[in-house]
This record gives sequence, structure tokens and C-alpha cells, in this order.
Amino acid sequence: MSETLNPYSDISLSPITKFKDVWRSEAKGIVLSFAERIMVKSMPGNVYRILAKDVRSYEFIIPYDEKADVGEIFTVEDRDMLFLARVVNVQHDSNYNGRWDTSIRGTELYDEEQIFNRVIAEPLGCIPRDQTKRRGAFRKAKTIPTKFSKVKRTEAEEFGFLKDTMGDIEVGVLRNGSRDTDVTVALHSSAMDHHMGIFATTGMGKSNFMKVFAASCMKLASENRSEFGLLIVDPHGEYLRGGKAGKGLLHLTPYASSLKCYSTDPRNHSLPEVSELTISRRDILPEDIKVLHDWTGAQMDALDSIERIFDGDSWIDEILDENGKAMLTERAKVSEKTVDVLVRKLENILSRNKYIKSSGNSSIPGIIEGVKSGKVVLIDIPNLSESSELFLLSLISRRIMEDYRNEEEGRKRCMIVIEEAQRVLGSDSRIARFEEIAREGRKFGVGLCAITQQPKLIDRELLSQFNTVVVMGLADRNDRVRVEESAKQDLSSLDVEIQTLEKGEAIISTLNVPFPIPAKIHIYEDYIERLRPSAPERRSFRPTPD
Repeated sequence: MSETLNPYSDISLSPITKFKDVWRSEAKGIVLSFAERIMVKSMPGNVYRILAKDVRSYEFIIPYDEKADVGEIFTVEDRDMLFLARVVNVQHDSNYNGRWDTSIRGTELYDEEQIFNRVIAEPLGCIPRDQTKRRGAFRKAKTIPTKFSKVKRTEAEEFGFLKDTMGDIEVGVLRNGSRDTDVTVALHSSAMDHHMGIFATTGMGKSNFMKVFAASCMKLASENRSEFGLLIVDPHGEYLRGGKAGKGLLHLTPYASSLKCYSTDPRNHSLPEVSELTISRRDILPEDIKVLHDWTGAQMDALDSIERIFDGDSWIDEILDENGKAMLTERAKVSEKTVDVLVRKLENILSRNKYIKSSGNSSIPGIIEGVKSGKVVLIDIPNLSESSELFLLSLISRRIMEDYRNEEEGRKRCMIVIEEAQRVLGSDSRIARFEEIAREGRKFGVGLCAITQQPKLIDRELLSQFNTVVVMGLADRNDRVRVEESAKQDLSSLDVEIQTLEKGEAIISTLNVPFPIPAKIHIYEDYIERLRPSAPERRSFRPTPD
């Protein structure tokens, strides 16, 4: 080669092509200088050279016509240590100064020997080279790899250490850039009472994720390996049968014994697996109906007075009676007009929510028994109003917390799923029930799973209580910042990766896993086929509706 390079200069200051000439020369036995040997091209197998900046950021360069994906994980081979680094940005770069790509050089705009792509990567950690498959081998990197160490795309076997860090609730596979691997991504049951947040814009796969998560929980329960029960209140009717969106939880027939279903839809009552949802008037406390209306101050005072004036079990029947109205007016010093409005609203609530019965059995004991035994409990309430949904969810959550506050041997922990969680966990929320669970639930084994498109509307302090975060694409920068600020692992450098997530892709930050995991979530319909006893091997992924 004709050019002489300074072996101690930054590699990017030297010509970086003539790569083929370099390797052809070696193949012919021509002796190359040290500087020529460290020139970046890919050696056979696409190996590059590290230009490590510091312990927080690595850089290396690749040929201008090769690609590196944001989020892709590369391996740096340094003597007896492997460093893992995740791509956070890719830039066009060159050895030219100024506007090289608009300057004529001979007959061309550029000399391809002088241009390349610069890859900026975030260190994830390091592993001794002979321990890639050992538990506990991975650790945070406290130093930098030797300059010009080899860099290559991470092979599947080098993710072996992750297999022992995963939990028991399978949700997908490890995604390395645009490629899926065979490493299973699974959350830990033990972390579920530490709260989980699922954050994504519309159409990114939140419902699919929740069905996959529930299916894995059903499998664990059927194998007597479940550590917690899962409660899902579904206002859209998409989890039970699936409908146009695909298959539902009822289609997972091998594990049907670990699913309890209640529905307000009469069309589902003929199914042997589904029970009619019924709530007794005696299940309801005045605090439960506060979520149903924007009550005036006088009406709120009247509701607060009910519990000290009437019997706790029969207050609804009493207040609907003329004698009861008179008693409330006299003892609580509430005007007759306020009492009349309160009674009228209560009558409207009872008439709109047909599942509230004046007598007969209640579904509440069966629901609580289901979650305490580690089952998935699905409450299907299509066509109910938002306020009715929140009323039901608030009522059931109160009863669960009351039960779990009393220490009991042998019961499982539980998780309560809240759709559109910003309604009940926002800074201006009127529903203290869920704030109480977010702050104190883990002490009693009760966790929340908050699903929302707008995490920026959730109270900062409450969001910081969530130890598992599943991000499936957030277009709004304020939403991303709120999640990044609250996550237990640092997500700030993954902003570009989160913006570029495609449907079904996720970044998962959770306890007991060493770094935020890039995942491809299973497609539910494919996943349940694989869960069947005679299932074939995993098929390739394909798009599916949310």
C-alpha cells in the first residue's frame, strides 16, 4: 500500500477503504504495517475495530455501504473479556472537512475510500469470554476495551448468559436490531406485585401483549407454578373470544382450568366457561359510587354521612325508601333537594348497570378466590360506559385490598390490570383507590398493571413505583421523557430506539434482568398454537391487528 499511517492516531483520520486491497495483500503473503492492519473493514465475518471514547460511550466505524440498526447489540472482543454495546445512533462521516458530499473531487462528488459510517454505541456490560453461558457472568463495565479491539455483530450463543436471568412469564424473544434471536424473553412472577406499566400509542400491540402475558400466566397456573393471580377487566370485549382482532383467551383450551370468566354480555352466558357477572347491592359502599359522577360538595357530604347513619349492608335499600331519605335529611342536615338529586342519580346507576342485583349471589367472592388461587380472572363488560367500568374496577379492587390486608397463609399474590390508566392514576384523579394500591399494594402482595397511551398524565410519584416497564412505541416526546425519568433502569439513551419501534416490538425494563431488553412480542394466535401439547416449532412472526 502506498499510504503510511500513524498507528497512534485515531483510526478515523486515516483512509478507511482499500479494505479489499488490504486483505488481498495478506492473502498473498505480503507483510502489512501495523497501521494497515488496524484499518477498519471488515475482516472476514464482518469484524470492525473499536474506537472507544470512554466508559459511557463507544464508537466504531463501518463501511459506508453497510448497515447498523439502532438498538442492535455488538460484541467487543478484548483479550479475555467480551464487552456488549448497544447502538444508539449511526452517522455518515468521512475524512474530509466541511461539505465533502457537495464538493467535486475529480469527476465524482466524493472518493469512496474516504467515507464511512460512524456507529455510536452505549456499553451494556461485560462477560469473561469463557463464561458467556454461565449464570451471573455478566456485570457492568467499569473500564473500556483496548483501543482497536475487534467489534462484531453479537452471535446467538453470546446471549447465553441472558437465558438464566429471564423469569417464568414468557412474552417474546430477544430482538437484536431487526433480527429475532432464539433467546426467550420472560418476566419474573416475583416482580409482579411491584407494579408494571405498558406504554404505547394506538396500534402498537398493547392488547396482543396482554393476551400473551395472560396466556403464559394460565400455563403456569395449570402447571401449579403460578405465584400470582391476574385480574383483567375488559371494557372492549376483545380478550374473551377475540373477535375481529383474532383469538381470545377461551381459545387456549389446554389451560382452560386456570381461567375464570365473568361477563355482562348475555351472548356469552351460554358458554360453559363463562359465568354471568352479578354484583349485589350489599357489596357496594358509598365510596364506590363516588367515581360515577362529578358530585357537588353538598352531595359528597351526604354520601360521607351515609355510612354513619345507615347499616353498611343495606344502605342502598334504606336510602331509596321515603323513611330513609327523611332520616338522611334530618340527621345529616342535608337539604331535601340534595337528597332527591342523590337518590335520583343512584336510581339511574342501578337501572343502567343491570348486573347490580337487589338479591341473590354475588360474583365478588368467586373473583377474589380466583386471584388468590393464582388463576387468570377475566371480567368481560362490553358496551358499559367508562364510569361504569371504573365503578366496577374500583369496587373489586377495594374488596381485594381488604382481603389481602388480612394476612393469610397460602394465598397467591395478585395483579390488577387497568386499561387507560391515566384516568385513575393522574395527578387530578378522584379515585384514591388505585393510588393506594400503587403506593402500598406491594406490602400486601397486590400489584397494578397500568396500560396507557399517555404516561405523561400519570402522577410522577406513582409512576416511579413501577418496577417493570414495557415500552412499545411512544410518538410523543413528553410521554417518552416521563417514562425515561421514572424507569428503574436508564432509558434516556434509548429515545431514538423507542421512536423507531415497529408494531409488536418493545423495550422491557424489569427487575433481575441486567439491562433494558429489546424484545419481539409473540403474536398471540401463533403463541397459543405453540402452547398446545402437539405444537410445531415456533413459526416466523407476521403482523397481526392490535
